Amino acid sequence: MKSVLLRLYPARWRARYGDEFAAILDERPLGPFDVADILLGALDAQLRLRRVGADIAHGRSFTMSLRIGGIAAIIGGALWPVGLFLGSGDGQDAGLVASLLLITGSLALLVALVGLSAFQARTHPRLAWAAFALPAVGTIASIVGLVGTNLRGEPYWAMWFFGTIAFFLGSTLFAIATYRTAVLSRGAAVLLGVGSVLTIV
Repeated sequence: MKSVLLRLYPARWRARYGDEFAAILDERPLGPFDVADILLGALDAQLRLRRVGADIAHGRSFTMSLRIGGIAAIIGGALWPVGLFLGSGDGQDAGLVASLLLITGSLALLVALVGLSAFQARTHPRLAWAAFALPAVGTIASIVGLVGTNLRGEPYWAMWFFGTIAFFLGSTLFAIATYRTAVLSRGAAVLLGVGSVLTIV
């Protein structure tokens, strides 16, 4: 996987920074945050051919990614319950607005998990990937379920439900990873875990 990620960068960039960047990639396991960060860096290098490897090496990109993750968590945390509340009412217009809020909130929460997973993968790579993969699959299933429910009706509701359960199970794994690494607030990790479990219940 690391060689594939390295090949995404332009040949001129690889000739100059490739060995150093490959050494950095070999030093630690990669998590969802790292892959997203490297993909963005490769895109930037393709478009501008400027030095991005050093930024990744020195962790300068962590601050922005963590900020984006935090903002996405706030947005998703606000939109999702509002969408769920509106969706429990009657009326097709309310259902459409609720679905849009739930979809936007779910995608924002997924971005938050990627942005805030910067440090979990250093010590718990499998747990960090599971904490991303399960919500990602759940988000896709819940979006398909919401769209299907709005277009065709009741049969797709179960897909949304099980996708949402998968998302919150993944959020619980993310809370465990965050608590174990203790890089971000352990209190926030406990609140996330408790909130995820209560939502599932």
